[in-house]
Amino acid sequence: MEWQPEFMLKKKQTKEKKNVCNIKSTFEGSGLLDLKAFDIIINPMIENKHFYLICFDLETTKVEVIDNMRSNKGFYTMTVGTKFKEIGSPCKVKQYMTRYLKVVEHPIASRMEKAKLTRKKLEWATHDNFNDCGVFAMRHMDMYKGSGEKFECGFSTHKEIQNMQLKNMRMKIATKLLLSEANVYNGSVMNLAKETIHGLTDKKVQKMLDEEALKQEECWNMLRKWKEEQKV
Repeated sequence: MEWQPEFMLKKKQTKEKKNVCNIKSTFEGSGLLDLKAFDIIINPMIENKHFYLICFDLETTKVEVIDNMRSNKGFYTMTVGTKFKEIGSPCKVKQYMTRYLKVVEHPIASRMEKAKLTRKKLEWATHDNFNDCGVFAMRHMDMYKGSGEKFECGFSTHKEIQNMQLKNMRMKIATKLLLSEANVYNGSVMNLAKETIHGLTDKKVQKMLDEEALKQEECWNMLRKWKEEQKV
C-alpha cells in the first residue's frame, strides 16, 4: 500500500491539514478511511534505492522498522530531531500517521504518538547484499503478523543458502507478476515465451530443465543440511 508522498518526507509542510489531506485522499480511494477494522498497517519505503518497511501494530501500539540490512547507515536515519531536516524518514512517517489517526479519532491515536520507534532485529540480516532488498521487503510484508508474534521468514543465516533462496524467490515473484491477470502485458509475455520455446529443439529444452532441476536440488540439499546442523 503506497500512500506517503515523497515530498512530504523531504519538505516541511506549512499547514498540518495539508499533510492529513494528502494521506486521507489515498485512504478514501481504498475504502480504508478510519482504519478501525485493521490491526496492522505496513508502509513499504524506498530511500536511496533501498527498500525497507515501517510497520504499525495498532493492537499493541508499536512501530517497527524492518530492514534486511544490519545497518541503516547510508540509506536512512532513525533520528528524532527538533528541526525537520534532522528527522529521519521513519520518524516523519510515524508523525504523519499519528496526525491522521487523531483526525479520524482513532482510539489508539494518543498511545501511538507516544510509541517508540524500533528497528526489528533479524537473525538473517545481511551486511553486503545491496541487490535483494526488494525481495526481502516483499517476503517480510507477507510474513509480518504483528510485533507480538514470532517473525519467521524461512531465510537461512548461511550466505550461500540464503542467496539460493533469494534467487528462487525472485523467480517466483517475477513469474507471478508477469503472468498475473492484473498485468496488461500478460498476453505479450505468454506469446514471447511460446515463441522462444518454439525456436528451441527438444534436446535444448530438456537440457535447460535438467540444469534448473540440478540447481533446485542443490539448494534444497544445502537447506536440509543447514537444518540438520541447527538441530545438533
